[in-house]
Amino acid sequence: MNEIPNPLPDTAMIVDDNGAPLAVINIDQMQADSIALAYDMARNCHDVNALDQVSAKWLDKVGAEGFGYVAAGALRTLTHHILDPTLQVLEEIAPTIPLRSQLDDAHRNATKSEH
Repeated sequence: MNEIPNPLPDTAMIVDDNGAPLAVINIDQMQADSIALAYDMARNCHDVNALDQVSAKWLDKVGAEGFGYVAAGALRTLTHHILDPTLQVLEEIAPTIPLRSQLDDAHRNATKSEH
């Protein structure tokens, strides 16, 4: 069996606008943190205060320099592994609720000032 090689390095350096190093991150740890953050947010989605606490906890854990990267990975995990399967189930049990088209409408409304 041929394994697909991981195209990412083991570590990466985060630099500022002038190229000065800010942090060195472990890519595997960042990906693991992204997944954990996504599920931490998902399981607390019903509680705004808990979501604030989750954000603060993860900001403290990974630091300001790495939080954006972890949050971006978490967003990908939330949309692909949590939201999409949820929408698929909803489409099966309540096909008359056009949630995906409502998301398209919400996106258009959110980005209409960009046009």
